[in-house]
Amino acid sequence: MKIPLLAASAQAAALVWVVALIVENTPFQTAPAFLIGLGLLVMSTVATVGMIVVGGRWAHRLGLAAVAMTAIVAVVRPIDAIWMVGVLVSALALGALVSPPLLASIRRLPSASGPPPRAVLPALLLLAAPCLLGLAGNEAAVWALLTVGVSAPIVAFVYSRVLPGGLLAIRLLWPLLAIALTPWLGVWAGMVSVVLAVIVAAMSWHSSVKASYHPPREVGTTFPIPPELAPPEVLDAADIDDSGRPR
Repeated sequence: MKIPLLAASAQAAALVWVVALIVENTPFQTAPAFLIGLGLLVMSTVATVGMIVVGGRWAHRLGLAAVAMTAIVAVVRPIDAIWMVGVLVSALALGALVSPPLLASIRRLPSASGPPPRAVLPALLLLAAPCLLGLAGNEAAVWALLTVGVSAPIVAFVYSRVLPGGLLAIRLLWPLLAIALTPWLGVWAGMVSVVLAVIVAAMSWHSSVKASYHPPREVGTTFPIPPELAPPEVLDAADIDDSGRPR
């Protein structure tokens, strides 16, 4: 019971800061504040599930990244009562994520049956994209910022669930969309969008990503065996004699 509570600390911190942004979103505009809240919830939820279910190193690092995002919000947001609550919860979350019991439950080596790190990183970057765009998006056009920011976790979901078109979306569609809308994102959000698009596209074109998404399959073949060469136990199970006739 202790491990789930420790893992869920990142989600608790994210929820407190989402409420804080709803109460007072200064210095962020409404759309950037929405993306920051969306990113915090998505990152912390996926991290919590990953730590509890598989003890993944990627999940633990994603949880730490979510707590780091709350620290950035705390630096720029005005101080009030909920700000103090948020700082306290974030500090407790950081302590929980680096506590010995939780660290002991995290894998020290990658799973032998899991996808390689190169196949996981693009999806994790897309989960963090709403937060990063929101932090830099005060000057962006609302429609462009929301289009790029909201589509990122959707593409990550389609890709991670191996749904049709997921590989194409992460390799081409989202990076091209993020770059194409750069003129409407302003300087800082535009830079973040371009950097994310380039990194995601570069990683997702690695051969290991395609192999993880479409594992190679070999078509099996069968060869007829003369009955006289078949093992006796096989003939007995099929209830035929060594000439191939029913007994």
